[in-house]
Amino acid sequence: MVNSDWPIGPVGVRTLAVPAQVDSVVAALDRLWWDRPITVTSIDVGAGEATLHTLTSYGAAQDIELRTSDGGLVDRFKVTIQPPPIHTWGDIDAELTKSGARYSYQVAKVTGGTCTKLAGTNVDQSLPLASIFKLYVLLAVADAVNAGTLHWTDQLTITAEAKAVGSAGFDHLQPGSTVSVREAAQQMISASDNMATDLLMDRLGPGAVDRALVAAGHHDPASMTPFPTAHQLFAIGWGDPDIRKQWQEAVEHGGPQGRAQVLALASKNPYDPDPYRTHTPAAEFGAEWYGSAADICRVHAALQTAAVGPAAPIRDILSATPGIDLNPSNWKYIGAKGGNLPGDLTFSWYAEDRTGQAWVVNFQLNWPKYRSLAAAEWLLSIAKQAFGLIPVG
Repeated sequence: MVNSDWPIGPVGVRTLAVPAQVDSVVAALDRLWWDRPITVTSIDVGAGEATLHTLTSYGAAQDIELRTSDGGLVDRFKVTIQPPPIHTWGDIDAELTKSGARYSYQVAKVTGGTCTKLAGTNVDQSLPLASIFKLYVLLAVADAVNAGTLHWTDQLTITAEAKAVGSAGFDHLQPGSTVSVREAAQQMISASDNMATDLLMDRLGPGAVDRALVAAGHHDPASMTPFPTAHQLFAIGWGDPDIRKQWQEAVEHGGPQGRAQVLALASKNPYDPDPYRTHTPAAEFGAEWYGSAADICRVHAALQTAAVGPAAPIRDILSATPGIDLNPSNWKYIGAKGGNLPGDLTFSWYAEDRTGQAWVVNFQLNWPKYRSLAAAEWLLSIAKQAFGLIPVG
């Protein structure tokens, strides 16, 4: 069933699961289906139950626990990621290589705002950032707050156009409602709120994030100029009409002027998602925000440097949702931002150890096909073990 090209739905699941478990089984099977083919490596069988040891198409080990009721229907279906053992930096490369993704990762010590690599691979390769791009927006906010041209209490008005790109933090608010700059910045980072991101970019004005790219030491600011809003990039990558080819031509041959022309076209189009492309990666057309592992470390360092005076709340904004469970006796502060778009999975952390030494740990993976949220759980298990390899003083 999970290796079929036919999607899995409740109609078929009702024939094999007890009614109370249908929805949860559908959700679990859906994740497996997106990560197909699933390979069974071994099976443990008991009375009315079994555990299947499996591998996803990207090499992640998962255990599937099955139990049946007296009537022969499934009343337990649990899928659990089995973290790969990471004992050396080379183990990270082995796992990421096995996944078939284009990837980069870096663990860097940050001293005086400068990143020094401890370990990593492909650290200068430009790869999709997914929602890590929002760190540049936050840096532009910090710069404006410190300059006095923006205040945390300034109000932003929600519009129907902005809300169309999705709002995890403010979905309950209607167009015409207002949120503060501080609230928008927090939701942009903690909930990866796309509407909040676009409201902030609109308030900052043209060129603000472009300047943040330069200030943060992005390796090629021109390749990201003008800096796309969420609305613009989503309209290009997944919207109707389909203008991916025009964007690809602009990215490859048009320079900033060509990019600006297609972005202007995307802005004119209401964001209307194409249901046939919802799970289709757009990075092959250049429809993503791009940066390297080294860039990610630099923007994290720049944010911490900017988090002084009026912009001091930046540290709290970044650390509100650490996204990783680390030993609090070793790690006293954890700022985080990750992202997930079809085919693209990213994580990044700025963490201070018990001595006050700062480190940035980040991962970027890019596949030519969609991956389920199980991939994020798998990569997170690797990242957590990477922190364990850092020589904390």
